Amino acid sequence: MLVTVSTQLLPLRRMAQQKIASTASAMRSRPTLAVWLILLVGVFSLQPVVALETPQLRNTPQGDRVLLLEVSDSYIHDTAKSKPTESRSAPARTANSGKPPAELSSSVWKYVQHSTRLQLGDHEKISNYREQYRQEAPWIGLILQRATPFVGYIVEQLDQRYLPVELALLPAIESGFQPDVQSPQQAVGIWQIVPATAKDIGLSSTPWYDGRSDIRDATIAAVDYLSYLNAEFHGDWLLTLAAYNGGLGRVRNAIARNEAAGAPTDFWSLKLPQETREYVPKFLALVAMLRYDLPKGLVVPDIERGSAFDIVDVRQRASIDNVATLTGISLRTLERLNAGLTHGVTPPNGPHYIYVPQGMGTSLINLLITQGTSKLYTPVETHIVAAGDNLSSIALKYKISQKRLSEINALESDLIRIGQQLLVLDMDGTRPQFEYVVTIGDTLSGIAQRFSVNIADVRDAKGRPLQSDIIHPGERLSLSTAVQASPTQ
Repeated sequence: MLVTVSTQLLPLRRMAQQKIASTASAMRSRPTLAVWLILLVGVFSLQPVVALETPQLRNTPQGDRVLLLEVSDSYIHDTAKSKPTESRSAPARTANSGKPPAELSSSVWKYVQHSTRLQLGDHEKISNYREQYRQEAPWIGLILQRATPFVGYIVEQLDQRYLPVELALLPAIESGFQPDVQSPQQAVGIWQIVPATAKDIGLSSTPWYDGRSDIRDATIAAVDYLSYLNAEFHGDWLLTLAAYNGGLGRVRNAIARNEAAGAPTDFWSLKLPQETREYVPKFLALVAMLRYDLPKGLVVPDIERGSAFDIVDVRQRASIDNVATLTGISLRTLERLNAGLTHGVTPPNGPHYIYVPQGMGTSLINLLITQGTSKLYTPVETHIVAAGDNLSSIALKYKISQKRLSEINALESDLIRIGQQLLVLDMDGTRPQFEYVVTIGDTLSGIAQRFSVNIADVRDAKGRPLQSDIIHPGERLSLSTAVQASPTQ
């Protein structure tokens, strides 16, 4: 670590040196040990101001966490002064600590449950949603179970940044931990990141790959973004969450309006879109329910901490269905882990990363060594370029656009050569046009009204008519007709 001395300190240094010289002159007639010490300090202080290379500190992550707790977590993480009263069923906690007890550190959801880094405060909306979560406890348990491949990695990233690990519950509100869901606002992945935000935070997107659905890249970007927003709002997590949902500019403008009117600028006092006003208490209520309540029917899965997947660079094109056949891993598991591969195939020009369950990475590598890589990828419908072919004629033959033909083959120009193999199957359109994940308090009529569609247009995840008007948190619905880009507020 480099340490530099600010130039603003130089005038003070000169004054100190003059003082040392004056003192030395006055006491020259009877030098004492103190004088020699003062002179010695003066000599060393006259050295040029340079960057100093300090020795490596011998602190550890474990020690850092202890140091973190020496400062009040409420000062670091939240300005709220109160928290919900613990129910009798609340599990025991370590006093004066935001960190869970050591014996719980191996279970990711218990680690989240016992963390108190995020202070919640009291509000009627939080209490109302908390009660609704209690009534839907079995469905909340299913959402937590669905998080199995992802939550260990998420908590690991949050913990490394000393952010509240309770934020690992955000995807439960955003997507129900469904990595391939796409909202009417074009938000994608478990973190539900819209294209504009993805561009701002450095997530790439191509016809073959969408970083917003990649568990590693999207989680790192989301944690970075949450950290940035929290710094922007000086540690206020309610404003941070509001900005994550509704946009930084919208929250800034709401604060500016209240400041101009002499009104409070806390989250509860701001005029924000209805979705954002409900989003924050929904999240806080879920944290509160898991932290303080053990409602009947809630099954909290026992998931080990740490990443639950391995990443293998197979160095050539690979399709996840072929990897499933080769390894015996279920296709559904690979689809969830590799949701960033838009068509289930690595991009033509790479990178060729395949995510597999933890412990299976070595097995996949060994299989590739013994059986070769030819089984990794079987081209879908292709066209061999012949004399007289051009992109326009090939696109017309297979009824896709020329632009789309160029995209799925990663062509940088219209030039093609005889014998070249082109993919001609347009693999878009396999998922519903828009999807919606049910959250607490939702009704069919409310969803239909919000997106300006008929109730009959709200269907199940496969586009089929719903068998009942009863819906539950975490359920995935499709909106079978085109809807407006933004929901009505």
